Amino acid sequence: QAKVHFSAEGEIEFKSIVYIPGSRPADHFDQYYAANSAAVKLYVRRVLITDKFEDLMPKYLNFVRGVIDSDDLPLNISRETLQQHKVIKVMKKKLVRKTLEMIKQLQSDDEKYDKFWEAFGKNIKMGLVEDSSNRTKLIKLLRFPSSKSGEKTTTLAAYVERMKENQKDIYYITGESKDAVMKSPMVEKLHARGLE
Repeated sequence: QAKVHFSAEGEIEFKSIVYIPGSRPADHFDQYYAANSAAVKLYVRRVLITDKFEDLMPKYLNFVRGVIDSDDLPLNISRETLQQHKVIKVMKKKLVRKTLEMIKQLQSDDEKYDKFWEAFGKNIKMGLVEDSSNRTKLIKLLRFPSSKSGEKTTTLAAYVERMKENQKDIYYITGESKDAVMKSPMVEKLHARGLE
């Protein structure tokens, strides 16, 4: 669906390519908390160190695939030492930032983003819970079905823009499907008041 290739320079240097696959694997959420669920390969000076290193990406971005090549890590590093290495923490921060920027760019094409959201929207929602440092960025990526969005989904910002002048609250309901919640008496009350 999307890819980004970049070179990080400054306090540490590394090259990376990360991408979002076109579809979600069938057992994607079965593997969410499993060990080695990450799919980012770490190289040091073009030598493979590990092909499933979880500390490079947070769990909620475990659908992202990629390759990172660093010259700043020693070749003979153990897995335990690698997890504590300060270079890894900086790499992770930059990788997450670039990945979230890549996802944000997908929003310019509604069809592509709808496909992405259908496949990986739950991951972004999990990120809101798990990653407080990136919560503001993640909120902008959210999509929800709405009583005024028809068959499409809407963003939180678009909902707020459409709020009535005296409306102080955001109304939401959870359920099995959009059709099921639209039949709720609470939703009918809101509709009668012209609220989304």
